[in-house]
Amino acid sequence: MTATPRARHIAALLLAIIAVGFAPSADASKPAGAANTFITAEHGLGVGAQQLTFVDASRPIKASMGFAGSATRRIDVRIWYPTELAPAAGPVPIASGAPYPLVIYSHGTFGSADNAMHLVEHLVRHGYIVAAPDYPLTSSAAYTHVRFADISDVAEQTRDVKFIIDRLLADPTFGPRIDPAKIGTTGHSLGAVTSYFTSFGAQTRDPRIAATALIAGGDPVTTALTQNMGLFGTAHAEVRVPALFLSAEKDVFARTTGRPYAAYSRVEGPKTEVMIRGGVHVWFRGKPEVLPDGKNPDCIWFESNMPSRTMPGCELRGGLIDPQRQQAITRDALLNFFDGYLKKDVRALARLRGLGKQYRETAVIFAD
Repeated sequence: MTATPRARHIAALLLAIIAVGFAPSADASKPAGAANTFITAEHGLGVGAQQLTFVDASRPIKASMGFAGSATRRIDVRIWYPTELAPAAGPVPIASGAPYPLVIYSHGTFGSADNAMHLVEHLVRHGYIVAAPDYPLTSSAAYTHVRFADISDVAEQTRDVKFIIDRLLADPTFGPRIDPAKIGTTGHSLGAVTSYFTSFGAQTRDPRIAATALIAGGDPVTTALTQNMGLFGTAHAEVRVPALFLSAEKDVFARTTGRPYAAYSRVEGPKTEVMIRGGVHVWFRGKPEVLPDGKNPDCIWFESNMPSRTMPGCELRGGLIDPQRQQAITRDALLNFFDGYLKKDVRALARLRGLGKQYRETAVIFAD
């Protein structure tokens, strides 16, 4: 029997490592160039924020998901940066101590640039500039107002990452304050697929990326190359880009994308995988939702969109980690990884590899 369009769409979403739907950010309508500052006293640094708009005149955006299409590719990018302890109002300059490493964060399916602020602020307070685009056809907060994410645009997202790096390095404010030899990427879910192919796709990689951290990405190759993401025919690049894989034992979405540790096994290294026992897909980002009776919150999407299908693991109750604990592990792993490979801090690498001693809920494997 021929699958219905809805069935084909749901199957595609499963293999796209779909992140449960997000509400648009409260800052989504902020005009380009708007700036604000979040006050913090940790490590003597504040967190400044600015939104910029970049336009790539060489690439269009196709018509999709209710968007009429465009002859040029506009990308709105939110940038967070270290500040001195901040004054009360107005644009705030970047803190002394630059140049800083740059990390590009990519959101998940129908997510938004600010989905993982607990990670962003943690990195910025420790001396990183973080930039996050609202991808035009996969973000719920994009100016395109798409009805849902078009995952066939992921290949263009890898080009967006390169373009954003180009523009930030050329920017008169941020360019002189970014160390071009210390550029990393990270992303959650579909954003991890984008980050993976920006480092390890022979036709899509950017050689300036010095380290990549993939959060809840399952097996990006199985995900991307079995679906129309514009990546068919992309070869694996045998390059030694340091990689961190942050995985969750109870991640229902990742179970649909291939066997555990597949991506870790594929890359050359240096590489580390941190498996969080009892962790779930949606608790890596945002404000974690805890459901009654120990129910896995990953299952909500499946119940809403595929009520007749039983997903493995959704029948279980309990056995989940405390969500705040999962986020704390994620912050520590991410910071130690980037400190180790972008800032060349050998003590941070030792902490990353010894994370299992600090957090009994983690299983860590690594190879040089």
